Amino acid sequence: MIDDNDLEEDEEVAPPYHKRKKIMLLLLPLLIVIGISVGIYFALNNSYDSMGDSYKIIQYSKDSEDMTVFYDLPEIKTSVKGKDGNHELKLKITLELSSIDNLKAVEVLSSKLNDVIIGHIIELNLNEVEGSEGLYWLKEELLYRFNLAIAPIKIKNLNFSVFELQK
Repeated sequence: MIDDNDLEEDEEVAPPYHKRKKIMLLLLPLLIVIGISVGIYFALNNSYDSMGDSYKIIQYSKDSEDMTVFYDLPEIKTSVKGKDGNHELKLKITLELSSIDNLKAVEVLSSKLNDVIIGHIIELNLNEVEGSEGLYWLKEELLYRFNLAIAPIKIKNLNFSVFELQK
């Protein structure tokens, strides 16, 4: 049989439902506010760091407005067809621009430039990329295609920071 005394002891040991409900009503908004504030902090922090170390500005003289801006595209790995199968090409390209305004536009269009690179290199054979002549031809062709892809903006030159062909 169950005594009334046993029921009263169980109620004292376990906290009542309304106490747990009050605790949840206090903690839940606090956790939501903390989560939102952390999310906003990281979102704003990353947007300012997006242009971080991806560009450098060089000004030739103080009097003239001759300026060169170097922008680093992210490293790309793609395959190149060869006689004995596909080979991996790893490259990193630095673009040479004439103004900071062009830099902002190129940064927005960098994914389009990556597509141009990958789309062109996949069509090439291994012998078209090897050697100094192949590298020169690839540089000129990519420069031409970049300038077509981002038409009003002019890229003065491009340089290969990394060019590794792995067999």
